[in-house]
Amino acid sequence: MIRLTGVSRSFSSRSGSTVALQGIDLHIAEGEFVAVVGRSGCGKSTLLRLLAGLLPVTEGEITIGGERVSGARRDVAMLFQRPALLPWRSVLDNVLLPVEIFGWRKAEYRDRAHRLLETAGLGGFEKHRPHELSGGMQQRVSLCRSLMGEPRVLLMDEPFSALDALTRAELAVELQRVHIENSATVVFVTHSIDEAVLLADRVVVLTPRPGRIRKVVDIGIPRPRTLGRTAYLDEAARCSADLHELLMEQDLPTSAETEGR
Repeated sequence: MIRLTGVSRSFSSRSGSTVALQGIDLHIAEGEFVAVVGRSGCGKSTLLRLLAGLLPVTEGEITIGGERVSGARRDVAMLFQRPALLPWRSVLDNVLLPVEIFGWRKAEYRDRAHRLLETAGLGGFEKHRPHELSGGMQQRVSLCRSLMGEPRVLLMDEPFSALDALTRAELAVELQRVHIENSATVVFVTHSIDEAVLLADRVVVLTPRPGRIRKVVDIGIPRPRTLGRTAYLDEAARCSADLHELLMEQDLPTSAETEGR
């Protein structure tokens, strides 16, 4: 579904060039939920923007469904840290915003908007304004909006980071259900190891800048998952411990760096 081959991305400035990502090779299957973790500045958000076509690659190639990514696509949706809802529009009208932007027939999508809001536990809030909702509810509205066009790929950049711990856990469980029902391929950036273990089929661990793939960890825990006590608590703890150790590892110097000392 998604394939990255030798993908690198550099940024130039007056002080020189910075390599954000280097030599990324990754294949993500259709319908798979992949989390990306790593230290701050390792290129996680840059990776999402490359997948979304919002940034061009410096080297390598990204394809989605066999087609090379060269710009923004209608079948790829992105969810950011903040809901970014329009305050003067109702919940329903915020969810229907993509319909207006892309010129789709609103009558054909209104029922879908209502179904998504019901799925997200927001039935009955269609006429409310964003300021009348909690932060978690606003992010659910944003998620519904991103799913309006039935995207094949959903990119999520730390969408729960601004929420309290309990709300984050609740929305993570909700996202599992939405993912199962909508079957989109999801790439989810997070700083939370627990969140990654709770949500992902696989977790991609990036090294500090420049971001390279240190390891891809399979999460073989049956769904649905929770952060509470379950029969798989020991397995979840083991996965979390493995990811923590990977993130704590220090990069070894390359031979060129060693020779230069």
